[in-house]
Amino acid sequence: MYQLDATAYPRNGGSPLFHPDTGRVLGIVNKVLLTQGKEKALESPSGISFAVPIVHAVTLMQKAGVSP
Repeated sequence: MYQLDATAYPRNGGSPLFHPDTGRVLGIVNKVLLTQGKEKALESPSGISFAVPIVHAVTLMQKAGVSP
């Protein structure tokens, strides 16, 4: 699991996490730290989010018979 000091918002889950120089996908955003509840997430985001490393998504796809 990657912990990011980047702002993501609820419903951003599933978005790709890109390397800024290469554009390579490094992970998939899956969680946002909410410090004041969902109602305040847009007004006052925590700036902390989490992403699953892409290697785990590729492994799951291969197990399901889907080519990455």
